[in-house]
Amino acid sequence: MSDLTDVDLLFVEDSPEDAELALRSLKADGVLAQWRRVDSESELREALRTLRPDVILSDFSMPGFDGLRALGIARELAPQVPFIFLSGTIGEERAIEAIRAGATDYVLKNNIRRLGTAVKRAIAEAADRERSLKIEEERARLVEILEATSDFVAMASPQGKALYMNAAWRKLAGVAEPSLAGLPMSHLHPAQANERLQNEAFPASERDGSWQGESAVLAADGTAVPVSQVIIAHRGADGAIRFRSTIARDIRERKAYEARLKYLANYDSLTALPNRSLLGDRTSQAIAHASRAGRSCALMVLSIDRLKLLTDSYGHAVGDALIKAIAQRLAQSLRGGETVARIGADLFALLAGDIARPDDVLRISRSVRLAMAAPFRLEGRDIHVTLSVGASIYPRDGADFDVLLRDADAAANRVKEAGGNAFQFYAADMTRQALDRVELENELRAALARKQLALHYQPQIDLASGAIIGLEALMRWKHPSRGFVSPALFVPIAEESELIQDLGHWALMEGVQRAAAWHAVGCHVRVAVNVSARQFRGEGFVHAVASALKVHELDPLSLELELTESALIDDREHALRVLHQLKALGVQIAVDDFGTGYSSLSYLSGLPVDCLKIDRAFVTRLGQGGRDAALAQAIVSMGHALGLRVLAEGVETAEQLEFLRSHHCDEGQGYLFAKPAAADTLADLLQRGRIDV
Repeated sequence: MSDLTDVDLLFVEDSPEDAELALRSLKADGVLAQWRRVDSESELREALRTLRPDVILSDFSMPGFDGLRALGIARELAPQVPFIFLSGTIGEERAIEAIRAGATDYVLKNNIRRLGTAVKRAIAEAADRERSLKIEEERARLVEILEATSDFVAMASPQGKALYMNAAWRKLAGVAEPSLAGLPMSHLHPAQANERLQNEAFPASERDGSWQGESAVLAADGTAVPVSQVIIAHRGADGAIRFRSTIARDIRERKAYEARLKYLANYDSLTALPNRSLLGDRTSQAIAHASRAGRSCALMVLSIDRLKLLTDSYGHAVGDALIKAIAQRLAQSLRGGETVARIGADLFALLAGDIARPDDVLRISRSVRLAMAAPFRLEGRDIHVTLSVGASIYPRDGADFDVLLRDADAAANRVKEAGGNAFQFYAADMTRQALDRVELENELRAALARKQLALHYQPQIDLASGAIIGLEALMRWKHPSRGFVSPALFVPIAEESELIQDLGHWALMEGVQRAAAWHAVGCHVRVAVNVSARQFRGEGFVHAVASALKVHELDPLSLELELTESALIDDREHALRVLHQLKALGVQIAVDDFGTGYSSLSYLSGLPVDCLKIDRAFVTRLGQGGRDAALAQAIVSMGHALGLRVLAEGVETAEQLEFLRSHHCDEGQGYLFAKPAAADTLADLLQRGRIDV
């Protein structure tokens, strides 16, 4: 047996000499010890409360203290510590009594050479007992965990008989623990799952050690519960399978969630109709069938006329109820081979899978319009609904879903533009218009890099003195083959395609740079730069303004940013935050096209702006009197009441100018004063500093 070092010994011994003799004997046998000696019950109790010795060596008979009493105390306070009697007086009967009382061994002092062997054996056996105890404790904890887990855990013999099932599985299967013995595991799975386990899982676990996949287990009522299951084959030292373990997790909730996701991926949540994705699949199938049969199919887009007005009038809840009611009527009007889907907020689509001629589509359209004839009764109101319907035909108008849908949508939009409540087939010239728009967008993307864009500037004058106080920067695009492209054409394209961010940033930098150049030669004018709603809401807009001012060293008061009402009312909190940041920079803010939006006086009064620009639509009709003149006058009065400057756009006649002056409008711009012009042509005008009108 190996030597032992650093052994903790506790002597229960009244003789120091005997303890020293025992230590010399142990040392000679390779046992090096730290030790402590006690010779009374109180000392023994105190020692065992503070120490955990590896072995207790006790005399059997001591004056005033009995060895058996010491053994009892040791078993009470340190039951796992080996207790060896080392005595010269113990007889055989007393030794047997001591062993029965729990002593580990006894050694006679006249045979003390055996002490080292006894101590080593006692320590080794104690270590084995401790390891076994830990194993049992770990096994108990493992069983406790298995019994507490919500997963289904079981072990089975190689023949498939149940050896163990945890509480979760027993509860699910309605199996009592005593009845587990010999229960075939196949009884716990439905037939289809058993077949898969036999053909796939068990061979895989034998070959690869484990198998993982989806299966099912049986509940007590016979319901098949879907599970994610792992089966592991456990082998002995000889390589033979000793048992199989399986862990199965209930995936009913996950399966329901997946089914819900699949439903949402294919159906509209409000109406339960197929959505655009599912309609696309069905259209592709209809096209394939029509191609094989040499027939046609049609795709129709049905746009609800005036839905926004209805929603604004009656509320979104009524709007949603109306859309659901329309969906029900459309579904009821279908015949075999037709599909109706919801593809947008106010858009439905109808697929007619097998038509012989266009007259069939007209019949379907009449059926749809007839379904809408009766009013919808919602919350005590009769709501009349009309549809703008456009149709495209395969193969005449396109050979795939996206093209057919685009064409049908274009036809429906044409109907809506003409007043709605009608039907129209797709027209070929609409495709040319759409392609031209796409081509123009692509060319606009390259225009900045090719330096085809420029800013022209239109003077803004003080109406009382004629002094030029500012210039509005207006974007111009000179196309190499199209010539000058109207901003009314390319700016909406830029806004729809996100190009407006790049164009707006370029215009801001260019305008600030030009203003700084004018200031450098003594022309201290304000430059107004238009800002789109998308640019205003974009990340980093305030930083871009600050950067432009810093780079070109321009006084912030010389920059005015023109914002439309729509940019300011879409998100009040964001608008206020950005406006305050801009005002902190020191720039001026103008509300462009004022009077054409929806902002209220109370809303406007809370905005940190400097100028109202009267829309040219009002100015153009000032000479006609009536409401436009009254509105223009009201805007001037309201602006002054709020402490704002008021500028009139589109001043073209002396009559308009006289009206504006008589009502104390502050500023104006328009062809009457000067047309927009390139920056390098304005030098003389700016040096003169005024326009006499």
